[in-house]
Amino acid sequence: MGPRTLLDTLTDLAVVVGADGHVTDMGAAARAFLGERAPGVARLRDLLEVVDPTLRVALGEAVTAALGQADQWRGSVGLVNAAGVTEPHHVTIRQDPDGGLVVLARDTTDQRAREIAESESRAKDELIARLGHELRTPLNAMLGFAQLLELEPLTPDLHDDVERIITGGRHMQALIDDVLDLARLRAGRGDINKGPVNVLDIVKGVVELVEPLAAQRSIRRVIHPAEPLVADADRRRLWQVLLNLVGNALKYGREGGSVRVGIVPITGSRIRIEVEDDGVGLSPRAIDRLFRPFERLGAERTGIEGSGLGLALSHALVTAMGGVLTVASRHGVGSVFAVVLDAVDMRFEDPDDDGFGDDGFGDSGYNGGYGGGDYGYNGGYGAGGYGGPSSGYGSAAGYDLGGMGRSAAPGSGTSSYGAAPARRAEAVGLRVVHVSGDPAVRSAVTDALARTLGADTVTVPRAALALDAVRRARPTFVLLDRDLPDATATELLAQLAADPTAGVIPALVLAEDADPGERARLRRAGAVDVLDLPLVPASLSAAATALTAAVTVPR
Repeated sequence: MGPRTLLDTLTDLAVVVGADGHVTDMGAAARAFLGERAPGVARLRDLLEVVDPTLRVALGEAVTAALGQADQWRGSVGLVNAAGVTEPHHVTIRQDPDGGLVVLARDTTDQRAREIAESESRAKDELIARLGHELRTPLNAMLGFAQLLELEPLTPDLHDDVERIITGGRHMQALIDDVLDLARLRAGRGDINKGPVNVLDIVKGVVELVEPLAAQRSIRRVIHPAEPLVADADRRRLWQVLLNLVGNALKYGREGGSVRVGIVPITGSRIRIEVEDDGVGLSPRAIDRLFRPFERLGAERTGIEGSGLGLALSHALVTAMGGVLTVASRHGVGSVFAVVLDAVDMRFEDPDDDGFGDDGFGDSGYNGGYGGGDYGYNGGYGAGGYGGPSSGYGSAAGYDLGGMGRSAAPGSGTSSYGAAPARRAEAVGLRVVHVSGDPAVRSAVTDALARTLGADTVTVPRAALALDAVRRARPTFVLLDRDLPDATATELLAQLAADPTAGVIPALVLAEDADPGERARLRRAGAVDVLDLPLVPASLSAAATALTAAVTVPR
């Protein structure tokens, strides 16, 4: 491939100028941009004719000064296209040792439009947040006085009117809370506290909670868990999301039909939670609008209550937890909503810990209540919240647990499968703890270690969970990515080194394009070795074999 071919493959405008100031070559994109002006461009100064006239003098001076001190100049410049329209470009001018120049210009029109749209979106979210706060103050006053009136001796008609004020006020309060929540999440200020969460416990609690709506529509609930699975999520927020998805499936599903909730492990050490209904389904055009705030897709004409915020808020919550919310639907058949989250490997007990108690496992429901407005029916759980600490979940009759048995009572501290979710695995063979925020890397490392060394890999999705995983698993060595979602590799290495248990376990780092200086810094921070990404299984196998031969880890 010659220089001309290379220039023509560039989407940027590319012009080559010789040391004598004459243009020697230009790429296809530059010729197209110049149009009929291209034959007249013989020297570098001719290129100034396509620069915004108000910038030409200042640009010439800035470029001359910069090239006199360094080998390149970069900046934003307005260039006039063949139609006479000025378009923003990011221009780079590089000087070669012989005195020639290479000029590259990238059109930033789309980037600028994106920045403006993002700025407007942030401003809108800030306005909504401020408006929500302003509305909440008078609404609280209205509810307070209505509750005082409720205590007065009133006629039955007046008492009913006061009840309507309170019910409507609480519904409005829940709606404002959802709007504020969505605005905070979209502005990157959401209240997310992630940790290990027993997914099956939450699913069963949600299914029991929506029993009244299911009974009203004669819909059967089916839970198909594969095994006790633990997600890296915010327990309260995951409850909120699943309550929205299951509630929607019951509201929009076929009367007398069924709703299935599936919990399955998938590649990359992740968990997929599926909520499937047999309703009317959605068209492709409807799916494109599904996660927009206040978008109800025509449901407002059906008499089904809702605000159109539930799915938009659920999408924002799942994204804030580092997961993905997807939908697949077929018109006339039904829909499947799926939440994909990172999994936490809890197979091993910490000998110095008493199990799951501090992490919130064993409590088969979330007792904090939730006052979202999308599920209100007959004045039920849409105005007053979804059950407080003493309300319970209602009847649990009528749903199938797939032969796995009923869950223990709330707060019993036992697993939904009748045994503690954690177990002490036998210390047999090579065991590795791998810390990575990338599901593809987690999957590749697990497969490579299992295939070449028969190793059992405990995958960890972020640095905050790494120390606990090492204490539980007592691995032969720790493998961590250089780029982690919540810490640097150097910070995690220091944290592991400071722990009496983890500090004696060797650590390897996986890094892409690490230069010798960075490799040296990682070794000084505690890494035994630094391996390349993309993963080379042979290199990983050789390093693991060397560590296995050289290190004996107490179990």
